[in-house]
Amino acid sequence: MDTRHPALAAPTTPGPAAAVVGRDAARARVRRQRRRDRVALAPALAIVVTVFGGALLGALHASVTPLSATASAGATLDSWRALFADPAFLDSIAFTVKLAVVTTLAATGCALAVALMLRSRGTALRALASLPVPVPHLLVAVTAVLWLAPGGLADRILGGLPLELVRDRYGIGIVLVYVYKETPFLVLLLLAAMGRGLAEREEAAAVLGASPAQRLRWVVWPTVRGPLVIGAIVVCAFVLGAFEVPLTVGPNYPLTLAEYASQATQNDVLTGESLAAAALLFTAVIAIALAVIAVRFAKDPQGA
Repeated sequence: MDTRHPALAAPTTPGPAAAVVGRDAARARVRRQRRRDRVALAPALAIVVTVFGGALLGALHASVTPLSATASAGATLDSWRALFADPAFLDSIAFTVKLAVVTTLAATGCALAVALMLRSRGTALRALASLPVPVPHLLVAVTAVLWLAPGGLADRILGGLPLELVRDRYGIGIVLVYVYKETPFLVLLLLAAMGRGLAEREEAAAVLGASPAQRLRWVVWPTVRGPLVIGAIVVCAFVLGAFEVPLTVGPNYPLTLAEYASQATQNDVLTGESLAAAALLFTAVIAIALAVIAVRFAKDPQGA
C-alpha cells in the first residue's frame, strides 16, 4: 500500500480511452471552427455566386440564342460551331494563352526577386515599389505607346529601338506592360507573408547549417507559395479577359479573346452578340479551370 502523500505520488499516465477522448474533442473544435468560418463567408459567397453565376448564365443564354433567331427557333449551337470553325478564333486562343502564361511566369519571377530584396528595406522604398499598383492599365499602355512606338519619344531620343514593342506580332509590348503593372501587386502579397516569423525561421535554419539555397527552398518558398499562387491565378485570369492593353499596344492580328469578342459585335450586329458571348464564356471557363487546378497547390506548403 502506497502511504505517500497524494501530492508526492507518481503521476499517472492517461490511458488509451483518455487519448481517444482528447482527439475527439480536438476534432469537434476543428469542425465547429470550420462551421463558423463557413457561416462567416456565406454572405460574401452568396454575392459572388449571384453576380458571377448570373453573368455566366446570361452569357450562356446569349451564346445559344442569337438575335437573328426567331422566337420559335429556340436554343441553337450555331454560334459555337461558327466560333470553333473560325481560324481567327483559334489563333486568338493560342495568342491569349501564350500572353497569359508568359506574363504570369515573368511577373511571378520578378515579384519574388523584388520581394526578397525589399523585405529588409524601409517603408519608403516599399511604398515606392508599390506606386504602379493604383495606376490604370490603360494609362500605362498609352504611356508605352507614346514612348516606345515608332516615332515615339524613345525612338527620337535614342535614334531607334532594337525591338519593335508596339504592334509587334508576338505581343512583347503587351507582356512588358502587364509585367510592369502586375509585379508590384504580387510583391505586396509576398511582403505581407514575409513577416518576422519568416526571418526567425530562417535564422534557426542558418544556425542548423542550412545554406542560402536550402533556406530559400525549405523555409521561404513554403511560406510564400500560397500567396504567390493565388496572386498568379488573379494575374493570369485578368490577362485572359482584359482587352484595353492589347487593344492599345498589341498587334492587329492575332487578336486576344477579348478583342475577338469586341470585334465580333462590330462586324455583325445580329450574330455578333452570340459569338462574343460564346468567346467570353470560353475565356471564363479557362479562368475557372486554372483556379480549380491551382487552388489545391495553395492550401498548404506541401500542396496537399
